[in-house]
Amino acid sequence: MNLKLKQVIDDFISNEALSGTSLIMTIFGDCIFHRGGIISLASLIQLMDVFGFNERSVRTAVFRLVQNGWLISEKIGRTSYYRVTESSRQRFIMADQKIYSFTQQEWDQKWDLVLLSSVELENKVTLKKELEWLGFANIATNVMAYPGCDHLKLQNLLLSLKMTDQVVIFKAEALQLWQESYPTVKRMVEINWPVQELHQRYEKFISDFREFFNLVESEEELNPMQAFQIRILLIHQYRRILLKDPNLPFELLPSNWLSLNSRNLSSNLYQTVVLAGDEFFLDIARTSEGSMPPAHPQFYKRFGGLKQEEPSY
Repeated sequence: MNLKLKQVIDDFISNEALSGTSLIMTIFGDCIFHRGGIISLASLIQLMDVFGFNERSVRTAVFRLVQNGWLISEKIGRTSYYRVTESSRQRFIMADQKIYSFTQQEWDQKWDLVLLSSVELENKVTLKKELEWLGFANIATNVMAYPGCDHLKLQNLLLSLKMTDQVVIFKAEALQLWQESYPTVKRMVEINWPVQELHQRYEKFISDFREFFNLVESEEELNPMQAFQIRILLIHQYRRILLKDPNLPFELLPSNWLSLNSRNLSSNLYQTVVLAGDEFFLDIARTSEGSMPPAHPQFYKRFGGLKQEEPSY
């Protein structure tokens, strides 16, 4: 075991005040979802132990996730298992795409506006939250906007919420009536989207995980537990940023925007630790049928393609 790396990992865990509920979601999304989506509680307790969480805190966290509809519990004999629910499956798929399959489409200079004035009051909070998940922001009373949204995702969202008859959607374009108008649009973006907050979070992320990468890239053989810890911490922190990043067109962002730098670092570090991390995970993780099943082929498309080999024991 690399003692210097152990110290850096331990310091990171103690300084970040990690949420057990959120960390379990990361483990499900990164390791369990593509292997059937189910794991024993005993396995989860062992996996969370390496991040400093005891059995009681894990039980409390999974109880909350069940209450919130993310997981469902099953008991076979005296053993408890937790499975991804059907209702949360699409959320896991969307998060998976955002984290591991980033795409930046060319912007057509058009804005999509969703008018909420006709939405029933009890539905408005839900719709606004779901639109924010797609990157929209509230730019005026009852008006949410996004520059060039994915219309299929928007359509599917409205269909799933049964709100197609409650909203009006417009396509708009910012008119360049004078030379200084474009910077004004960029200022509007900085006011309504968390641009500065995200920039600071990307800066910290790069600083933290560049240190991890510098320590592991020279290692001939990674310790499986340390590789697993780094892999989960990496995706956990990256996920927390990305799920708040609306993936705006680069034309609307500061020139020193760090999303691509963060992605390249994440890809390089993940590729370095993923197999050794899997070795630790698969040695512990159990389902009701025994060992974890093989990963879904989609798993190996992460970050442009992973090596398709299972660790040997």
